Amino acid sequence: MKRDHPLNRRTVLGGFGATLALPFLESLRKKTLAAELKGKDPSRFACFYIPGAISQYNWFPKDTGSDYTIARSHKPLEPHRDHFSVLTGLSHIEGRISGHVHPYSWLTGHNINLIPGTKTNTISVDQVAAKHLGPTYLNSLVMSWTNGVGTTTLSRNSLGVDIPATADYRKVFERLFPPADRAEIKKKQTRLALNRSILDSAMEGIKDIKRKLGRIDQERIDQYLHSVRDVEKRLIQTEAILEEGRPKFNESEVRLEREVKNSFQEHVELMTDLIVLAFQTDMTRVATQCLGGEAGPNYDDYKVWANKAGARLRGTHDVHHKGGGNRGADNPDVIALSYRDEMLCACMARFMDKLKGIRASEGTLLDHTAILFGGAQTASHVGTSFPTILAGGKALGFKHGQHVKWPKDKRPMSDLYLTILQQLGCPVNSFKESAGPIEDLLV
Repeated sequence: MKRDHPLNRRTVLGGFGATLALPFLESLRKKTLAAELKGKDPSRFACFYIPGAISQYNWFPKDTGSDYTIARSHKPLEPHRDHFSVLTGLSHIEGRISGHVHPYSWLTGHNINLIPGTKTNTISVDQVAAKHLGPTYLNSLVMSWTNGVGTTTLSRNSLGVDIPATADYRKVFERLFPPADRAEIKKKQTRLALNRSILDSAMEGIKDIKRKLGRIDQERIDQYLHSVRDVEKRLIQTEAILEEGRPKFNESEVRLEREVKNSFQEHVELMTDLIVLAFQTDMTRVATQCLGGEAGPNYDDYKVWANKAGARLRGTHDVHHKGGGNRGADNPDVIALSYRDEMLCACMARFMDKLKGIRASEGTLLDHTAILFGGAQTASHVGTSFPTILAGGKALGFKHGQHVKWPKDKRPMSDLYLTILQQLGCPVNSFKESAGPIEDLLV
């Protein structure tokens, strides 16, 4: 890759009918690639899920509008007041569930218990965005506090199947970027070619089977084939980007290990740093992070918060149960949970700081990134009036610096998802139970 020919890669990949993400150069460390090439920055989308309950006395502002008084939990975000909005009263209405399984449906709006005895799901909003915001080296980045599926991941594919989340920082880094060694790149290219060959064989076999099936089964097969074609398209995109090798950036500044072994805050910070790097280098444009478990892990931070609040030392599950709900603003457990909320808001403020420090073609990377930060419970098992903050994306047409509140069960969360998708530039007219976009959030 030669620095004096920054457009070569765009030319090479033009034959695929779309512009693929170009590599980020060492000289562009405080710019997006589009800013350097005087092009238009693409949209980015990041989702962060707060597990369990929130301390509702300190989360929800007492007044609404643009002159609202910022809530205590949101104080760390105050320097970014003009870049975020607090939304109160949104929830899944037809898709409401209860218990500790909210991560399954937070981004889908689907009632996972529609069929007794089994869990069904539909595509999550981040994956709808990922279908339209590429092509990039990695279709989307799915992260959590531990590796796995179920309530660990927020993301579901077009068939409603869990997309596994990754918690290991080094594995996240390795997924984001091609290998530095050319021999390793060659191995990866061989694996991709094999995967494409397997897909081609599978497609032919499925087409033969389809001709012998009834109409309903043929429709199911068509859904499956559509998903397979998406995979095949991504493999082609990955092969093209892989050919260029790893983009240039200062790898010595990338932290891939925690200094404090069981620190909740440091875990979130390391993950959000990787998201910033991913967006800056344009290796992906969509990221989700489940910030913790409904019932764990028991990070050491909880001990500090309990001692500071004068509360009993509890496991994460009990902190969510005892700290949420209507137990009184002076209750020690409520105060302990509010410290957790403030910490997560501080992490989001730090994330926004970093995005704001990177120049884009217009404004900053923050202006081209829509950030969804919130949860699905005010108290454990209570899935109404989701605690929700929408941040960033001023270049996408979002209006911020306000608290907007709706009556309970009058506005579905799906309306927010539809609004985000449309402002990201995705050609969609509905999402789950949406009635229409939220005009209060638009310029």
